[in-house]
Amino acid sequence: MPVLRASKALFLSRLTEIVNRCAFATAPAFEAFTREVGEAHDQAASASPRDDFEQTSQLTASRLTLMGDDDLELDIRIGEIGSRLRETAGRDLWRSQLRYMTLLSRPAMNEDSNPLGPEVICLGLWALCKACGGSHEQQHAMLDWLERALGQQLPALYRDLDQLLAGYGIEPVQGASAPVVTTVAAAVGSAENQAAPGSNALSTLQQAVRRLGNEQTGAPVDFFGDGSARSGNATLDAAAMVMLNHLLDRLTALESRSTPAAIDTGAAELPAPAPLCALTSKDLDLPLGKPEAIAIDTMALIFESIFDSSDLPDTIKAAIGRLQIPLLKLAIVDPSLFTNDHHPARLLINRMARAAVGLPRNTGWEHPICQRIGRLTAAARIALDTRGAPLDAHLADLDTLIRERDQSIRRAAENSIQMVVEHENRQYAEQLAATWLRGRLARTRSPEVASFLEKYWLRVMVAAVLEDGAAGKRWQESSTTGDELIWSVQPKQSAEERKRLASLASSLVRRIGAGLDAIGVPAAERSPFLNALFDLQTAALRSQAPTPPSPGTAADSPRAVVGGASPAAPRVLERDGWRVHYLGMPSDTRSPHTLTVANWQVGDWLRFRMANTEPLCGLGCWQNPSSGTILFFNPDWPYAVAMSAATVDQQIRSGRAQLVSRVPIFDAAAERALGLLEKR
Repeated sequence: MPVLRASKALFLSRLTEIVNRCAFATAPAFEAFTREVGEAHDQAASASPRDDFEQTSQLTASRLTLMGDDDLELDIRIGEIGSRLRETAGRDLWRSQLRYMTLLSRPAMNEDSNPLGPEVICLGLWALCKACGGSHEQQHAMLDWLERALGQQLPALYRDLDQLLAGYGIEPVQGASAPVVTTVAAAVGSAENQAAPGSNALSTLQQAVRRLGNEQTGAPVDFFGDGSARSGNATLDAAAMVMLNHLLDRLTALESRSTPAAIDTGAAELPAPAPLCALTSKDLDLPLGKPEAIAIDTMALIFESIFDSSDLPDTIKAAIGRLQIPLLKLAIVDPSLFTNDHHPARLLINRMARAAVGLPRNTGWEHPICQRIGRLTAAARIALDTRGAPLDAHLADLDTLIRERDQSIRRAAENSIQMVVEHENRQYAEQLAATWLRGRLARTRSPEVASFLEKYWLRVMVAAVLEDGAAGKRWQESSTTGDELIWSVQPKQSAEERKRLASLASSLVRRIGAGLDAIGVPAAERSPFLNALFDLQTAALRSQAPTPPSPGTAADSPRAVVGGASPAAPRVLERDGWRVHYLGMPSDTRSPHTLTVANWQVGDWLRFRMANTEPLCGLGCWQNPSSGTILFFNPDWPYAVAMSAATVDQQIRSGRAQLVSRVPIFDAAAERALGLLEKR
């Protein structure tokens, strides 16, 4: 299968490049690594695959065959490297795996069975260590170097693999979820396996709310797995459960009274949303410091921050607000909502915001995106209210919405992309031709020839580059014609030179005429120069030197840049009603097309600034692989924006631009709420 061979070849070549740079690795060890990774890939990608469990078992067995009795410490070390590499590669690894699942027709393939995954790399590391030999200290030093190098390179490798598979038309498998807990019931059941409270902004915020409540009540409390209070007294605990159920019933009744049906249907006729407010424990007359009050007040701070956000339209905030009470009830009975940053309910809110990123603040319910999110909100609310109901389908629907919206925007940007391609191709051609011109003007002493080269033949050279590039036949022939034109008017001292000029003159005039025809110079306009050329060549045959150019002529002052404007200058490109704000290159950048911000890629939404404008939020639709120029577009703009990668990099590093599609709104709201709470 060509695509399988191509992806394996890219995977192997990039990995072996990294390992080959390792000073610790010997040639036999390098070969052992390459062989083991290749065989492990082929085994995992077998044409008749077993189920994931057996695939994983086979890979594990392969590793065990490499182990000796004294290698347990090394096994633990390599296992830790695999886990960290999987975390580092993150979404890029998962995207490429989704396409491999389609390629191999294995929609249930788990991460340990991925032929391109860290598990396969770890097998190669095992083979490398065994082939290198040496002490444990030497092996660990080698692994330390390789882990750093792999950690830096793997995200880019997986992005390249994803693009390679996409180029072959391999779509991501539909309906697959990232390897995290995906149902409310599962999240509750695995709460003991999640990060400890305080490991992220949300759990830290919850602890801050708890401390605040305890300071006011003086009575710290503990949690059961279902969120109820533990007193050690069975009678009191039973009473607490009755109170908990009563609270949940009150929340349900409150929700039913505050449900605008039009939001659930995405109706266009919905009136402007009422002011959004977060529900607190005080609103429910709950004593501070109780587990239920802590959960509710933590969520209240989250929703308050979301409602205050300037990144979302009020319609989308209202849709998210519809899930406030279901999430309050869930937070009371499911403490993992605060500790598990992959909790499906949190992913739901994050993806709702991601689906609407870039919409104007005044977007109404009539917008198709708002209508789809409104309908999805209604379905997700039912799932959240049903204990144990999965959210997989709703998360998949949001992923589909995000993908379809981004793809439609990228299609809408195609005309703008073509304008930038043509503009940059012409810029490149003009700069290349200007360099050629400067070299030729330095060699001619004829003002007539210098003027002709600058006024006409420069355009011929530009057209030659645009047709087939600087290495093409037309460029070479046009350059030769220009060189021969310069030579033809220089004094001929020998009979051999005069003989060559006599035989060259007629063909040179024909080639000059063909070049001028190609750029549309009329016969009447070219005649004065051709007449002068005859006289100059006649004088050259008589060994007469041309008249020296006077100061200030074209031969003394060739233009540095064609077109009169710096290629770095901002400008507006326009054609057929389409406009692109083409921004100039920054003057202080060392590399005009290298973006150093980790993991940036086409498909991200960036909030950035143009001179004297409000912040703009657009989708990165395309990047020129030659110049690095990135085109951003948003259907709500009357134009597209093209910026250099260096400008994007500078704005991100200075905080003037943000990758908003990478910001999970639920977690960002927790961080903002925590900051506000600390200031109180």
